[in-house]
Amino acid sequence: MSEIRCPNCGTSFVLGNGSNPSTELRDGISYLVPETVRNENCCGNDRMNSRLEVLRAAGVNVEKLQSLMTSNSDFKSIFAEDDPILNEISSGGFIRNSELFRRWITAQTFALIGNGHRSWTEQVRRRYDTRYVFKQTLDELNLLIKLSNKGLYGKDKRFRFFTLYDLKEIFKELIHYGFRGDDRETMKNRIMNSTSYSQLQDAVTSRHWFFKHKCKFIPQTWLNCFKGAGAYYTLQNIIRTHGFIIPSCTDMNSSLELVENMFTNIVSYHASHRRWDMMMSLLTTSVAQTNFQLQW
Repeated sequence: MSEIRCPNCGTSFVLGNGSNPSTELRDGISYLVPETVRNENCCGNDRMNSRLEVLRAAGVNVEKLQSLMTSNSDFKSIFAEDDPILNEISSGGFIRNSELFRRWITAQTFALIGNGHRSWTEQVRRRYDTRYVFKQTLDELNLLIKLSNKGLYGKDKRFRFFTLYDLKEIFKELIHYGFRGDDRETMKNRIMNSTSYSQLQDAVTSRHWFFKHKCKFIPQTWLNCFKGAGAYYTLQNIIRTHGFIIPSCTDMNSSLELVENMFTNIVSYHASHRRWDMMMSLLTTSVAQTNFQLQW
């Protein structure tokens, strides 16, 4: 046991070592909890009580919060057992935040449009090879299956960029570089006969793919899908979290409305006719006109 004295009021702090039942949570995790938390004479406790009074005066029910702060209950007890936040933490390890809009894609997209004398497509062809395209497409397929299993099929916009049709077309084009001879036709038939994301996953992973070193072939369908996802999520990100306003708009809301209207218009067409280059053009033109620099 260790004793620490409060520099403001002189109250002694006694740190628990896990043997005190009040410092142990339901799941057996022990915390070092200052005894002064339960000492009404401490200045820190006075501040805590005053804050609770403010909340209580505002009509907030602080009973469970007060119980938590005085160590008479644990963190989980202030939530219902079926609370969606706790369920998401338990199942995925993190809380989903849609406001971030896939930060990695934003960083990746800006790295590709950052060099003014090369187009986005030229940068992609310079940086990535066929192996990367295959891995990224398979990762996207696996992710879409996970989202489907969570009941998010059709709800998450990622299903609009990499549709089943698009994924089949991408893998079909890659077959010529990942297989030889009769294996190509066998794999092609399995892929084209797939009627769901799961069937396509089974088909693609049923055989080993082999791409020659430095093979630079990039399917046009993949370029289109990759362009759409990159542009859409980047625009969402910089508008919502970096205060970016599209030049033809007046504020954040009108900028978001423009992006959503363009998205809705593009997805109204069949996947084979979706012109995601329009979304990328909006991004690159807007960034160039405003000289926007992405700052993390």
